Amino acid sequence: MSLPSPSKPAPPPPWLWNGDEPRVATVFQPIVDLLSGEVLGHEVLSRGLGPVESPNELFNRARVEGFTFELERACWTAAVRRIATLPEAQRRGPFFFNVSPDVLSDERFGGASTLELLRQHGLSPQQLVLEITERSTFEDTEQLRMLARRYAEQGFGIALDDFGAGHSGLVTLVHSAPDFIKLDQALVRDIHLHTYRQHLVKSLVAFAQRVDAVLIAEGVETWNELAVLLRLGIRHAQGYLLARPVSSPQRPGADFAERCREAIRALHHREHEDDETVGSMIIRPPCAPVTAQAVELDRLFRRTPGEDHVVLLDAEQPHAVVTRRSFYARFGGAAVSSASALPEGPREALMVVEDATAITALARMAMRRPPESVYDPVVVTDAKGHFLGTVTMKQLIARASDLEQHAATGAHPLTDLPGSRMIERWIRAALQGSAFTVIYADLDHFEAYNDRYGFLQGDRVIRYTASVLSECLHLLPEGSNLGHVGGDDFVLVCPDAVAPEVLRTLCQRFDAEKVPLYGPEDLRRGGFTATDAAGNTVPVTLSLAAVDHHGLSAHPHPAELSAVAAALRKRVKAVSAQTHSSTFLFQPGAVKQSG
Repeated sequence: MSLPSPSKPAPPPPWLWNGDEPRVATVFQPIVDLLSGEVLGHEVLSRGLGPVESPNELFNRARVEGFTFELERACWTAAVRRIATLPEAQRRGPFFFNVSPDVLSDERFGGASTLELLRQHGLSPQQLVLEITERSTFEDTEQLRMLARRYAEQGFGIALDDFGAGHSGLVTLVHSAPDFIKLDQALVRDIHLHTYRQHLVKSLVAFAQRVDAVLIAEGVETWNELAVLLRLGIRHAQGYLLARPVSSPQRPGADFAERCREAIRALHHREHEDDETVGSMIIRPPCAPVTAQAVELDRLFRRTPGEDHVVLLDAEQPHAVVTRRSFYARFGGAAVSSASALPEGPREALMVVEDATAITALARMAMRRPPESVYDPVVVTDAKGHFLGTVTMKQLIARASDLEQHAATGAHPLTDLPGSRMIERWIRAALQGSAFTVIYADLDHFEAYNDRYGFLQGDRVIRYTASVLSECLHLLPEGSNLGHVGGDDFVLVCPDAVAPEVLRTLCQRFDAEKVPLYGPEDLRRGGFTATDAAGNTVPVTLSLAAVDHHGLSAHPHPAELSAVAAALRKRVKAVSAQTHSSTFLFQPGAVKQSG
């Protein structure tokens, strides 16, 4: 739904306004958190009442007759009034409203009248998200930055709508710094058939995670689309597959929720939390039935010049991979006739692996294939043998090289932080000094968080923790280092004493900034909660156990440091459990006094 935009002043027509009653109806379509099944919010849409019902026809008629502003005002007024009548649980929102750049900059919207309308109906800006559509553009980028900041300061959420549909998306993205990025349905439609789009969406997922923006896929209509989006890391979606727009806010039905959970369970299959498997790299190429004729594949290749290969499926089972190179080598570049037979490659050339296969192991196996097929794509299935997608050798070799480089340097592949070997070197060097502090950091109730939100979101928590610790390094003594042992365990090694105020600041920052890690229901309860063994609710917090030179003997061995740290970590976790907040403890000089 769009908000008021300028138009020539004129009495409102009867098909649009009946006195002070707008002649439009408000409907709601949910935006769903696919991992938790909870509703993130609802997009507000409008339908005409009377002779014109279609929104496209409604806005076209208003534009032709010069009543655009009156239509926008009618939509806005009807929506606010309708939201005000909802039960309290549904009224919290957030509600997403489309707004074009000219409307966003119009004082009739940006002035006090809009805020007053909300106040009159018991609503606040915090319940609304303004969707800036990418199909229009701001000529003045400084004005866009100023407006985005103004509305954010008033409490409105900011979303970039239709991302990927127009020419100005990156400019708008940079200058509006949105809380939400909504992928245009043109990117989502049949994404399982277009590998180029899949690569683009995958890069946008990584970008959104880095800037803590929520990425939403619009216009999802098929399970094939949703399955690929999930595998690419999309967490939030909207579309007819989930739910159609209706007059009262709803959530998807039980059938959708169950089938979505089945799809997500397949994504969580990995042997160890630090493993990286081929499932994280899958791109779904164009597919054809095993009975497809050569002329059909020729048509497909010509229609999609960027595609390298096609997978032939027998139901959900992969049967063969036909590469562009081998296909046209078979026909010598000649036109393919309807009588031409498909090239038959040796069945053993098809390499099929499960999505839980380790990337580095797969790279070694793939390179052992016969020379004529060593560079063919690898086919990836789930544990039941159902086709998921493919990985090209170029992708596989590049990622395997990255992982081997990480292993050689001891860096953790999830956070790029130095790993155990480098941490051991730092600790040994620190123990030789006259003053030092070693801080052990880990998360409380992280396994319960993983159980609720899944491994993909769990990885985001790990990256968030690494980010908070990294950004606070400048508060610690010069020369301090941060490493990632694995899972949710981190170590800070400092060549001098650390003030308690620094660790207090770090704990407060972790608790204050972890909001994007929660679903909407958890936010309403004040944060994520998991149930412990006793049935109590407990938040995810950060525990810091700090051991310095005062708490050890005169010439400590690394084993002594480990023993003291283990006992201290147990104590600080007990304190965190009591306070339900991130906590730190310093080891007192008990060992030194008793020694």
